[in-house]
Amino acid sequence: MPCAGWRMIHPMRRSLAIALLSPVLAVGAAAQSAPSVDDILGHYVQAIGGKDALEKVSSRTMKGTLENSDEGTTSPAEVFLKAPNKYLSVVEVPNAGQILEAWNGETGWGKDPDSGLHDMDKGDQAAARRDYEFYRELKLKELFPKMTLAGKARVDDRDAFIVEASSADGATEKLYFDVQSGLLVRRDFERINIDDGIILWEVDYDDYKDVDGVKVPATVIRKTPDFSLTYRFTEIKQNVPIDDARFSKPEK
Repeated sequence: MPCAGWRMIHPMRRSLAIALLSPVLAVGAAAQSAPSVDDILGHYVQAIGGKDALEKVSSRTMKGTLENSDEGTTSPAEVFLKAPNKYLSVVEVPNAGQILEAWNGETGWGKDPDSGLHDMDKGDQAAARRDYEFYRELKLKELFPKMTLAGKARVDDRDAFIVEASSADGATEKLYFDVQSGLLVRRDFERINIDDGIILWEVDYDDYKDVDGVKVPATVIRKTPDFSLTYRFTEIKQNVPIDDARFSKPEK
């Protein structure tokens, strides 16, 4: 009964062919479901309000507290940001005094009770040019010309796309974007410190607040293997006048 035999063999051949093709089909489906870096960055910009809303903002002030796990202190903190690339952080440490960190767009400086007034070193200046770009969200591909998707990770029990980013001067970062919301939820990078050498930083962004149509993280946690700094902002204002002189290095 050759015909009956063929009817038995033919389905087996089809099943075998489907089984052999299944891994290929699975890989193809996975490739199609993975977004491009451009898709992820575009989703991020839309998630925080969109290009038009972002470009309507030219300054931002943020007031709250800074918790230092190493010293066990909670201090009043204020941050000033101004387009295109100015930054100032002021922390009032209990029983110690002010700690200031600033970038005026060209050079940076700091001041604290221990070391007094000092200039930002070259390594920190290179990082400041990227970190304190006011429209950083819109210029990520300019700041990091090489960007690749490196899979997914869990960040606070949520899936996040990992984008590995390299700047023109060779600095690297990992950027984590929430798969569902599109928001940036974490950054990993290294900084070189004269006293401690290479320091690994993990920065988490949480509790995004809508301020004039732009979402801003109200909680920012900067962690190293040894300590953490937690900023909790309770007041965020935009397009407020900020005198450029605030970012200039004082005489003493």
